[in-house]
Amino acid sequence: MSNRRNFLKILGTGFAAASTNPLMAGITKMKTPERPLKIGILSPQSNICPQYPYSFMKGFRLGIDQNKALKKQYIEIVNEPNGYGTPFISKQNAEKLLYENNVDLMVGILGTEVANQFESLFTKKQVPFIVCNSGEYFPVKKLRDNPYLFFNTLNLYQSAYQSGQFATSKYGKRGFVVTSLYDSGYDTLFAFSQGVTTSGGTVEETHVMKTNEHDCVSKAIDRISQINPDYLYVLLSGSQANDFMIHYKNQCGNRVPVIGTPFMTEGANLPMLGQFAGNLESISPWDKKTNNQENQEFCKKYMETYRAEPDLFALLGYETGAMTYQALANSAGDYSGPSLRKCLSEITFRSPRGEFSVDKETGWTKTPLYHLRAVNQILSSHQTVQVVDKLHPVEAMHTDFALLESDYRSGWLNPYLFV
Repeated sequence: MSNRRNFLKILGTGFAAASTNPLMAGITKMKTPERPLKIGILSPQSNICPQYPYSFMKGFRLGIDQNKALKKQYIEIVNEPNGYGTPFISKQNAEKLLYENNVDLMVGILGTEVANQFESLFTKKQVPFIVCNSGEYFPVKKLRDNPYLFFNTLNLYQSAYQSGQFATSKYGKRGFVVTSLYDSGYDTLFAFSQGVTTSGGTVEETHVMKTNEHDCVSKAIDRISQINPDYLYVLLSGSQANDFMIHYKNQCGNRVPVIGTPFMTEGANLPMLGQFAGNLESISPWDKKTNNQENQEFCKKYMETYRAEPDLFALLGYETGAMTYQALANSAGDYSGPSLRKCLSEITFRSPRGEFSVDKETGWTKTPLYHLRAVNQILSSHQTVQVVDKLHPVEAMHTDFALLESDYRSGWLNPYLFV
């Protein structure tokens, strides 16, 4: 219960530790509204990564509270807990925020496929909705064509595509994928395979580990030894990902290069892997060592405010909050739905990731990606991440994803890692 009370404190409008100074230099100030502007939040829960709902909301508050907008009560946050983000509950909660709370704008961590099931609510009410998630799903045409939907994600399917291209060009043509039933139930796996194929490579085998099978890790390692691939792509999450990496490195060392998801090379996860994180690579949307002034200021302010290091969802929350504030500020006092929609579609600024803009045709935010490598520090048991390179991500609607343009989709509906 104490965790629940703490979460509600973070969500509440009176959280005293929120930012008091703007992080975005030169940002336009909001015109004083006649009433507090209501921002509705669909906040999920997660058993696999329970820290992420908290860090997203902390980041969001830090991003939206430019020029003390929360303290001055220009903005009111209306939170609606959304469980695991199932279609029925999510639609109910969206309707509550839109019609009972009469919010001016909505934000939420929600599965893209779930948003697809009630996207017409937002055009009917003329309220913009910024859909946030890991970026595990390709947004189908109906979503892209909705002028009131925007997508700020961690670009997971795009990073998976470029992970496939990188692994094939760097390490060889023969890849091996280790995943689980849960992790493989999104568009990430397809995107990785497409990246491999378009680079002239082949995924020799996709090994799906069974969650409740006691020797599932040993079976995966045996198959890797039999296939002897040029590289290994690990599409696993949470403790299962770490358990696999520790056993694999214990038995096989660094003989085969390993590429993982951004969540595996995240700073908070490295201590869990210890020395077994060495040489693990990923294509990631962000790292706290990203070398730009905006990132340094964000990390510093987050630490000062919350006494914790930001993670990927804190970054996502912060960007979304800043994006929301900028739309409100750029509206010149016209806080109607059509005005806010237009302002959101025209947003461009520098975020901790780097250049940040919205594609007017799709509502999908455009940001860089980074090639990361985990390294073991000399004379220390600690690991660190090196930013090897900054990358331009493949376009969200690239023709290599055309097969995903279908109404007949399979897989999980909850946002990735929120289960």
